[in-house]
Amino acid sequence: MHVFLTGPSGVGKSTALDRTLALLGVRPGGFRTAFAPDRSRLCLWPAWEEPDWSETHTVARMVEGRLTGDPAAFDRLGTAILAESRSWAGLLVLDELGWLEREAAAFRRAVWDSVAGEIPVLGVIKPAPQRTGTWLEELAQAPGGAVVTVDPVNRDSLPALLAERLGAALEISGKKKQERAGNER
Repeated sequence: MHVFLTGPSGVGKSTALDRTLALLGVRPGGFRTAFAPDRSRLCLWPAWEEPDWSETHTVARMVEGRLTGDPAAFDRLGTAILAESRSWAGLLVLDELGWLEREAAAFRRAVWDSVAGEIPVLGVIKPAPQRTGTWLEELAQAPGGAVVTVDPVNRDSLPALLAERLGAALEISGKKKQERAGNER
């Protein structure tokens, strides 16, 4: 089960995600992205850690006024974080998925594997007009999930609704893990 939040820049998608995580009280796996304080680079780090603005975690940078992705960095960092997360996490965060990863084949495959897996996913994805003709268009239509638009009207009530929905999915996912562990004994 996966839920992707979408909406215009600055509407509160990541804030809704943060509030949902707080209500769930879980330590999330997955990744977060954000601009470094000087806004010259985009960084990606494990969702369970504090932001890391180091060069090691840089996945895109401003080049002549345009943000340019580094596919090798997405492939190196993103795939490692998702692989580690899938070994222990009850919930995966994918914040944020966009067009910068279009050339990062290993990263995109790891995202697809996460969305298709048994661990519930809460992510942030570009709005529909920005997804058209990209890998994100198909991802948004993946079976077993939903895309929820965040707007000024619903952004405050959305975390409680998402926590309820994801809480049920976490419970089911946890039971499946317990059953598998019992069968392995």
